[in-house]
Amino acid sequence: MILIILSMSVILTYVGVMVYKTKEIPYSISDTYYSLEHKLWFGFTMAATALLLMPALLSATPESYQFTAFLMCGALLFVGAAPNFKAGMDRPVHIVATSIAALNSQIWIALTCPWLLIVWIAWILYVGVRLKQVWNGDLWYSFVLCKPLFWAEVIAFGMVYAEVMVNGLL
Repeated sequence: MILIILSMSVILTYVGVMVYKTKEIPYSISDTYYSLEHKLWFGFTMAATALLLMPALLSATPESYQFTAFLMCGALLFVGAAPNFKAGMDRPVHIVATSIAALNSQIWIALTCPWLLIVWIAWILYVGVRLKQVWNGDLWYSFVLCKPLFWAEVIAFGMVYAEVMVNGLL
């Protein structure tokens, strides 16, 4: 339980500080890397979040799909190791790692507590309402203004932590 709380505290503190510091919601958690004075904080946050979360998830997940917990956390380590997703050699590593982490988090949720996936309806509703508010005639630009990736990341992290804590997988 302590490792889960520490993991959640690390990611919540990082995101909270970045939102407070920039005074706005970022386009994604990874996008905060570019506003950091000390770039190592992003990598530290991703590594600490993953390494603190992994032991509890692995021990609580049935062996038949334990690989999803490993891939989720392992990919998050690569996200932190390759933070520059806008250019260079980090870009493909970061994009593949975020995709693997996100996909495996949702597969893990689907296998552990499928009804929790209903939370995605709230995301769809939010994007729909927000899209209407920021609409400027350009679908892609308006969609990006909704910052859907940030909220998808928050939901994905939130579902994993909620499942672990609420359903006693500790």
